[in-house]
Amino acid sequence: MTWIRQQLAACGDRIACNEGGKTWSYAEFIELIDHALTQLPSKGVAVIEVQAATTIEGLAMLLAIGETRHIALPLPAELPEAEQDKRRLVANSSQLYNQLEGSGLVLFSSGTSGEPKGMLHNLDALLDRYKNLSARKDRSLLLLLIDHIGGLDSAFRCLFSGSTLVVPEARSPEAAGLAIASHQVNVLPASPTFLNLMLLSGTVQEYDLSTVEIIAYGAEAMPQKVLKRLAKAFPNAQLQQKFGTSETGAIRIKSIDNESLFFRIKDSDTKWKIVEEELWLKTPSRVVGYLNADDVGLEADGWYRTGDLVEIDDHDNLRIIGRASAVINVGGQKVHPSEVEAIIGEIEGIETVNIYAMEAPVTGSAVACEIVVSGDEGSRVWKRIIRNHCRGKLAPWKIPSSVKIVDSMSVNIRMKKSSSLEQSRNSPQSPEHP
Repeated sequence: MTWIRQQLAACGDRIACNEGGKTWSYAEFIELIDHALTQLPSKGVAVIEVQAATTIEGLAMLLAIGETRHIALPLPAELPEAEQDKRRLVANSSQLYNQLEGSGLVLFSSGTSGEPKGMLHNLDALLDRYKNLSARKDRSLLLLLIDHIGGLDSAFRCLFSGSTLVVPEARSPEAAGLAIASHQVNVLPASPTFLNLMLLSGTVQEYDLSTVEIIAYGAEAMPQKVLKRLAKAFPNAQLQQKFGTSETGAIRIKSIDNESLFFRIKDSDTKWKIVEEELWLKTPSRVVGYLNADDVGLEADGWYRTGDLVEIDDHDNLRIIGRASAVINVGGQKVHPSEVEAIIGEIEGIETVNIYAMEAPVTGSAVACEIVVSGDEGSRVWKRIIRNHCRGKLAPWKIPSSVKIVDSMSVNIRMKKSSSLEQSRNSPQSPEHP
């Protein structure tokens, strides 16, 4: 890992991070890494919990572990103690570490569709993906935590290019707006849901966000309506779609243009193919395996079945349709939530929409939706408006049979939108609380 030391040392007194009213230079960041090394066992291989008062200290510990043969287990304070205990138990009871060459990293899925899956990464292979980044002097906002592949990608991409990481006081639209304005942030990586919340909350109007030059969105499908709103709200910013999975790390892609959801994979280390609408990837940074689940999706020849459904145009450009696991089966008929969301999103007065499955006695499942609206009409009125709008545009079984008005769209720990069904499953009273 000498290349990491060399790249960080070359930045010297340049600011590496702004967080909690304090700044750290790159020289001070190296000191944090050196201090973290003194905290690690000198013999054997151990699972090291990464818990730090600040994000930059957590990243320093991760890089220190990268210089050893230990295994990092990030446990952010935001996680409930019960979930931290679950992750400790899983991480300390696995035999998968025998297959690891070099240092390791354990990450967990969000658990929105079941019990969170623990994944073992080769940390060396993951870090090597950032070895040849061009030098930049950006100021990049960090919203996701360092126990998430998207948060790690944003942080590593920033630090290994000599840029400045800006960590807001809270993961809210208001705190993000304040951090952008205060530190003149020019790179804004965020999920479509969070970006939409910034638009709906008035954050864009309240704060001076004119320094933003790049909006990098990913982690979930971007609604076309939100993309157009962003292009209007940030006329001088490039809107760049990002793509990656917890199992492979970030994949370099290029958006076709600011208002297109199509992209091309531009990653020399990654092979891709489409099998029955599903995107498969083959990359050197694929996970070693799962700690607490079968290796479903991990092919023996190195391919990973992402679970992302895509469409491809005549020029090999791709567009994410949605997750295979999110497809709603209505009496044998498949419904892609993103297709329904796009049609309902056309209706004036509907600010945002979330489509999910609800139980139905005859068909097994039915389509339900939550909407955030700008008018005063009730659910019955909006249900009629939605049904009238969808006729002729969607098959009858795709039209929502349940419409619920909510004040705002809930966001889970991964900064993605979550439905009422997911919230109920993950409530503190539920035994499946993540």
